[in-house]
Amino acid sequence: MISKIILYELKQRSKNWTTFLFFAILIFQGIWYTKGSFDYYVNEDLLMNSPAVFYKNLTLGGMLLIIIVAIVTGVVLYKDIQYKTSHWVYTLPVNEKQFFLGRFGAAFLINGIISLGYIMGMLLVPYSGIGEAHRFGPTPVGQLFYGFIVLLLPNLLLLTSIIFSLLVVTRKMAAGYLGVLVVTMLFMVMYTASESGGITPLLMLMDPFGYVASEHINNGFDSAAKNTYYIPLTGYLLANRLLWFGISLLLMTIAYYTFSYKKFFAGRTRKKSKILEINEHIHFTEKKITPKLSFEVTDFVKKLFSLSILEFRNVTRPTSFKVILGIVLLMLSLQNLVWKSSYYIGPTEPLTSTMTQFRLSFGVLIVILLMVWSGELFFKDRTIKINQITDTLPVPTWVTQFSRFLAMAAVAF
Repeated sequence: MISKIILYELKQRSKNWTTFLFFAILIFQGIWYTKGSFDYYVNEDLLMNSPAVFYKNLTLGGMLLIIIVAIVTGVVLYKDIQYKTSHWVYTLPVNEKQFFLGRFGAAFLINGIISLGYIMGMLLVPYSGIGEAHRFGPTPVGQLFYGFIVLLLPNLLLLTSIIFSLLVVTRKMAAGYLGVLVVTMLFMVMYTASESGGITPLLMLMDPFGYVASEHINNGFDSAAKNTYYIPLTGYLLANRLLWFGISLLLMTIAYYTFSYKKFFAGRTRKKSKILEINEHIHFTEKKITPKLSFEVTDFVKKLFSLSILEFRNVTRPTSFKVILGIVLLMLSLQNLVWKSSYYIGPTEPLTSTMTQFRLSFGVLIVILLMVWSGELFFKDRTIKINQITDTLPVPTWVTQFSRFLAMAAVAF
């Protein structure tokens, strides 16, 4: 039964257009991060597609991959609450533990398959046109997939376990997003501390993604070795992988024994609003209200702005929007205040010219997010099938469509 659940989830995900969008995004990130990692070692005799550059990419993971993992993982388990299928899921011929393991296995496999786009991007670097031909050597396929197994897959397991455990305990998507944000911030702290104060055993162990420990090993090899070597899984890197793999298993175990149909699918109790409490004790006199319809242009303009505000709130109200906005602001601050350093020069001043360079690296991320939100905003009519009553609404089509454009303009701002 577990295998059937996994296969079903994989089949459903393969039919979703966002899967191919995420895969394409990670191909771009694989190329983009390779160029950025190579620039760090630009003054060394290092190939752009060397194992050292790829190991750096795989431990970093990238913000795009982290966001995609958070989006994909949460939906796999939370969709039964979101689409209210929980009322009959418990009647299916599968016990709750099999149900949980099937969904967890499906989420982890989906994340692993989508992250192969990251690997493909690194494989396509020599053909991307971002560097001269003499900067590339034979593609280290073996080292790349070795790093994928040793470095990236454990990180995906950690993120999946964090989201699932928090979802099971709180039954809120926001908790899963916040868990991923906390782990990402922990990585940033360990990374920043190692760059400014040197690499210490504590930093190598506490880094959840293993970047500090792998960078410590990379620094011990010369350029010739960095172009061909397999990173040794020993010392603090091995300890780091075992520590965070154990934390992943612990979180998964807690979620496994905590999960139950009764607790997870139980409806939330809401306090009765104060308005309803007052209405229960107050008798209202009925007043006959005659609806007044107007089809003047000025009224259409008023409705245009009121609908724009409504659509704007629909996009910005979810916790996921606030979390993503917080991540972007955090990355902007750290990029200009902490990470403005060079491998040989050291820290540099946060000049205006360096601050505005943020748009080059993270502008693509912002554009992608705007594309996703815009698509959801315009596509929801088809989802909820409002087209069945659109022609009967007392407003022309341009009012509803242009209001969404104004809403997305405000979101972009």
